[in-house]
Amino acid sequence: MDCYGLFPRFKLNRKLSQDEKNNELIKNQRMELDGKELAPDIAVISINSHFMELVDKYYSSKGVLSFISGGGFIVLAVLSLSIVYSMIFEYGWDNIETSAPYFLFLVPCSGMIFFLYSALRTEWFAWTHYPIRFERKNRLVHFIQLDGTARSVPWDEILFTSGLSYRKEFNKDYYISGHILADDNETVIDTFCLPATSSDRKELERHWEFVRRYMEEGPESVVHAVKECLPIACKREGYQFGLIILISAHSGAPIILFPLIFTLSFIFSIPRYIAMITSKVPVWPESIEEQCAVLENDPYAVDASINSKHPWRDMFRKQPEDE
Repeated sequence: MDCYGLFPRFKLNRKLSQDEKNNELIKNQRMELDGKELAPDIAVISINSHFMELVDKYYSSKGVLSFISGGGFIVLAVLSLSIVYSMIFEYGWDNIETSAPYFLFLVPCSGMIFFLYSALRTEWFAWTHYPIRFERKNRLVHFIQLDGTARSVPWDEILFTSGLSYRKEFNKDYYISGHILADDNETVIDTFCLPATSSDRKELERHWEFVRRYMEEGPESVVHAVKECLPIACKREGYQFGLIILISAHSGAPIILFPLIFTLSFIFSIPRYIAMITSKVPVWPESIEEQCAVLENDPYAVDASINSKHPWRDMFRKQPEDE
């Protein structure tokens, strides 16, 4: 689970770290992938000659944070209510000596409840996802921010990096950040992230190259890598697909572990589904939609209509590159 940026939020109005500078991803420089394939990472909503739309890096693990924070919130809330009940009806407010220790416990407990509630609200009663739209025609990147508003930034003015702004011990994952810089080209004033995360920084190159080639070389260079799209354009994710997404995050694991993977995925799918049904679906402003009109009979237009009609069966099918 990589929730850094969602909770806690990214630090802004800060200088780029040396690690971020050292690992800047160059837009006009093609990477050699040593025989490995491009990696869309089940993150594409749609792709065509005009634009490509991806989800955010928090989408794949949605439900995990709310499971942890929601569980803690319920336990502490019930415990606090039990203590308040005992203070009022068993010991009474006039018995200060007996109730004082309980009251002192409630102070830090209330702070923890507020903290867990804040974490819970990042997934529940928020937004179903935060899409990123790469528009080739005008060389722009549009992205939905955490407050639901859209922002558009020129592709050439964004600094992409796999470097981190914090010590690696804080989180096991690397990811690709898109930083919008101030006029000094040093101060980060806004940040969004591509959907790929990995404990191995080298693995991120496959996803970066997928995005870079689309913007610099065109859809014909990447469309072959898109085998399925997320069925969430202008609508909420369904429960079954959410469960499949959680299971797919463990693709490559030994089949003997599937019962454990399925059990954990089922547990996390419940808070994920609650997040989906309680959150708003992001909507692009009309101005952006007008800019991104899809061409009729576009040969590179791909969306969720290509998806398998039998996802559970295909989940266990041997992938071509493994054969």
